[in-house]
Amino acid sequence: MKLKFNSDGKFRLLLFGDIHEHYDYKTSPRFKDMQKLMNAALDEYKPDLCVFLGDNCNTDKIEEDPEAFREMVADLVKPITSRNIPVACILGNHEHDHGHEDEIVAIYNSMENVIMRNDAPAEVTGNANFKEIIYSSDGEKPVFCLWFIDSNNCFEDRSLSHYDYVHPDQIEWFEQECEKLKEMNGGKPMPSFVFQHTPVPEEYELLRKAHFWELPFATRGYNSKRKTFYVGKKGTKGYVGEGPCSPEVNSGQFASWKKVGGILGAFFGHDHLNDFWGKYDGIFMAQHKTAGFRAYTDGCRSCVRLVTIDEKNPEQFTQELKRFKQFGLKCECLGPIMRTLTDRQSITLHVLGYIAAGLAGAGVLAFAIIKLTEYFGGK
Repeated sequence: MKLKFNSDGKFRLLLFGDIHEHYDYKTSPRFKDMQKLMNAALDEYKPDLCVFLGDNCNTDKIEEDPEAFREMVADLVKPITSRNIPVACILGNHEHDHGHEDEIVAIYNSMENVIMRNDAPAEVTGNANFKEIIYSSDGEKPVFCLWFIDSNNCFEDRSLSHYDYVHPDQIEWFEQECEKLKEMNGGKPMPSFVFQHTPVPEEYELLRKAHFWELPFATRGYNSKRKTFYVGKKGTKGYVGEGPCSPEVNSGQFASWKKVGGILGAFFGHDHLNDFWGKYDGIFMAQHKTAGFRAYTDGCRSCVRLVTIDEKNPEQFTQELKRFKQFGLKCECLGPIMRTLTDRQSITLHVLGYIAAGLAGAGVLAFAIIKLTEYFGGK
């Protein structure tokens, strides 16, 4: 499969984040609503390539029933592949949960118009590190590179970091491949994008500490940053709905992007509520929220992102978001209240629900203690 720019000199990528599909998808209104969004976006944007940013399908039954998993993946991507549009898929942290990564990659890679494989040597960390080159509209000249990197699962020492990172051997392989691309590109770094599931720690550089009067609109940081509340810096656009769940250990991946040159942008999944974007140290970074309704979401604000590259001037790419509601779609899987909530209202409602449940549980426990005390005191 050879990717190339269209006759109009454009190449359009359509991004889908964290769908988290389950085995009961055939009877699920959540699946139907997700596919409404997918079909509407495909009809409107007519992309040249779709990208799934990981945590695509549940994998817990893959050992006992690999055909059920294969069928679920096939039905998930069918609106794309049936239009003869290729789709590149990366591994999220949950694809690593049950230890069947090689089987998952093989199943994806066996499907027509689906791209997932491992280009790196077997000893390199990760199960799906690969790249795709976009050629000129005449199909002759390599113009642009798309990197798909496996950001792994959880870190072995949770006291240091909950989530794993892109390992040094992956970075070394990436840098070696970038040198080969330079040779193909006349000695200059080839313009490139990086797609991976878990964001790099530098994503926090797009945020700043919130002033006290901004706290109602701020979001708490993740893990070691939980004591700090953040808002987007000047120049950062989009919605910051949760603290970026990046690894606590910085493996130097962002520094590697700067070192090799040519990395214009990086796109991440993992954080279901965030869709903010901005530039840090010359590199565009975008957090992409869920396109589905399975995992924690925020009303009907599930979205897709279109990224358009210009063959004549690839460094001046454009990107835009469009949400479920903006396509004029009607949601069936959410009730009338949840359909209308904003991101912040939805999060607040969930937090209040947890607090109420905790208070109710504490009340029941206190009542039980009082009664037991009365009983045993009477004895």
